[in-house]
Parts: sequence; C-alpha cells; structure tokens
Amino acid sequence: MTRSEERFIRWVFGTYSGSNPSLSAGIVLPTWKSGPLAGQPRIPASIRDLVARGLLRVAADEGPPRAYFTSTGLGAVRRMFIRPRFDTQLYVHLWREVEHRGEYE
Repeated sequence: MTRSEERFIRWVFGTYSGSNPSLSAGIVLPTWKSGPLAGQPRIPASIRDLVARGLLRVAADEGPPRAYFTSTGLGAVRRMFIRPRFDTQLYVHLWREVEHRGEYE
C-alpha cells in the first residue's frame, strides 16, 4: 500500500467525535445527483485506485453505495500496523477488528 493510500485509510477510519469507524461498515460513497449517471456511485480517485488494485470493492445494490475491503485489502491494512512509524494507539479499534474479526466481504 502506498503512503498516500495509507494516509487516506487513516483519514477515513480515524477516531473523530468519539466514534470509532468500522472496516466492516465500509466507506460510504457519494452518488451522482443529476446527469446520465444519476443515482450511481461517484468514486473518488483515491478509492478508484484501491479498487483497481483489488484492495476495495464497490457495492451499490442495497442502501447507500459503499466500498468494502477485500481479503487482499485487509491484508494490506494488517501490514500497516507492523510499520514502526504507524501510531497504533490512535487506530486500536481497527487493529482489534482486523485481528479478531477475521475476513469479511
């Protein structure tokens, strides 16, 4: 995983306002409001790159469209935690989820 991808993951799944976002809940994607793509997910470049590399998959079949980690993506998140510069204390909720929840898709 590149540094910019890691930065994106830290930004999306960081603890803000006292809530701990969950990997299993995915990343909510915006939708196109008008035009020929109205109602379809609008996928930002950062997520598009992760999808192209097989780390995320997009599901738009029920509820708001979301991007979920694949098993390969979960492995990449696990590897983020073994880097010496990664501050695991800020993301302990992700570490627990990755280590104790197993794989999901």
